Amino acid sequence: MHTRLATFVLLTTCLMASSAAARPYRAMVTRTAATTKSGNLELGLRYQGFFSLDFDESQPYQQISPSLRFGFLDNLEANIYLEVLALGLPGEDDFEFAFGDIPLGLQWTFIDTPKAALGVYGRVTLPTGPSDEDGIIPSLSDGTWDWEGTLVGEFRATKDLRFMLNGGYLHQGTRDRDALPDFDVPDAVQFALAGTYNLDKFTMLGLEVVGRHYFEDVITPVWRDNATQVEIIPVIRHEAFPGLVLEAVAGVAVTPGLSEIYQFRVLLGGTYEFDLATGPKLPTKKEDLRRPKTPSRRK
Repeated sequence: MHTRLATFVLLTTCLMASSAAARPYRAMVTRTAATTKSGNLELGLRYQGFFSLDFDESQPYQQISPSLRFGFLDNLEANIYLEVLALGLPGEDDFEFAFGDIPLGLQWTFIDTPKAALGVYGRVTLPTGPSDEDGIIPSLSDGTWDWEGTLVGEFRATKDLRFMLNGGYLHQGTRDRDALPDFDVPDAVQFALAGTYNLDKFTMLGLEVVGRHYFEDVITPVWRDNATQVEIIPVIRHEAFPGLVLEAVAGVAVTPGLSEIYQFRVLLGGTYEFDLATGPKLPTKKEDLRRPKTPSRRK
């Protein structure tokens, strides 16, 4: 009798854990407490474009960023990002491509329960980007040595509804502007608040509020009164087939300090996570794809 009861409790616990870890589980910009599984590798690719309703005033900057996340241990994840920049607008004489900065990060979720989780994220950015491009804001690839320390909190109201809170400090380095004087980028504090809801195991909706406040009004030689930046970001992520998650949003600038730089940005991308021991398992037939279930008609 006790053996059957123990078996039932174990199976129930496993099913609950499997349901709570349903993909997709990440937010778009806000860091979530859940990390890549131990021994798993997650490959990612994201596009960002910065725009304004007045096309002449849009930030002349677009970015393609490949990424890699690896789960060293349970709740311990390392990540690396590469960034390729498009400076200027296509068709213009000064349009060019440039290699961006390289952020290296490590996240440790030291408390992880069914209802709440708490972790820390640290990042150092290698200054391989164009530091002489004054129009690039400090949160992007501006060619400076940077580091970040962020506290990551998550409250799991139900197995499908979660709320996340990030709070962190950003140290920004100094820009080498060639013949022009160097520019010391001010440090900043940042926050992010997000709520996500899994419609099912394959589709997640969310809403994020992301903010940053610099300790000086002049954040670049170009942007001179833009210390406070807040953005609202709706989120949709969908698992197309096991391990592959597609994402799409359009963030909207809220504060004048950010609206002057760009009014909205488009983010498109995807991630693919797999076990390194077994390797990727790509779909071989239609049945492997995740498709929305068609509701059955009542007779």
